[in-house]
Amino acid sequence: MKSIMRNESGVTIMELLIAVLITGIISAAGFQFYGNVHNQSLAQQDISDMQLSARSSLQDISRSLRMAGYKLPAGHAPYRLSGDSLYVYYSVLYYLSPNSTLGAYAPVGWKPNYLMKKLNNSAAEIYNDVIRSVAYKKIDTATFEISVESQSPKADMEWKQDSGFRSFMASERITIRNLNL
Repeated sequence: MKSIMRNESGVTIMELLIAVLITGIISAAGFQFYGNVHNQSLAQQDISDMQLSARSSLQDISRSLRMAGYKLPAGHAPYRLSGDSLYVYYSVLYYLSPNSTLGAYAPVGWKPNYLMKKLNNSAAEIYNDVIRSVAYKKIDTATFEISVESQSPKADMEWKQDSGFRSFMASERITIRNLNL
């Protein structure tokens, strides 16, 4: 009976501790890798949302501005610019309004804005919620260059500029189609 017990082999406590240590190291590396990939995925989603926000705002403003002057009586101005506000007659008004919900998280010196859109006599609605700026540059009587800068809604700790907030600028040159030139 003694010879049978000597031939049976088992795991010593030292071998078990080494196996647990190696498993722990591999698991920690796996969780670290997952965390990095997950954070990068979230940052890329914010970047995509920010770019979509700027481009959709720009396209909507461009579409409205291209139609400026449609069915207007002769001699009536097709649009009016006032700072960051654009009024396209008889259609739509675009302007920036302070975004108080993001103000506490914004970088120093930056005031987040809503891009507001008002159709005819209806109430103004929020068209876009994280816009840094909208700029209109008149090239000639029928041509404009419009620039919209949007910002990520949350700070990215990997991004060292602007307190971690990323920004994206989209611009487009527009020719008004309906001017009686």
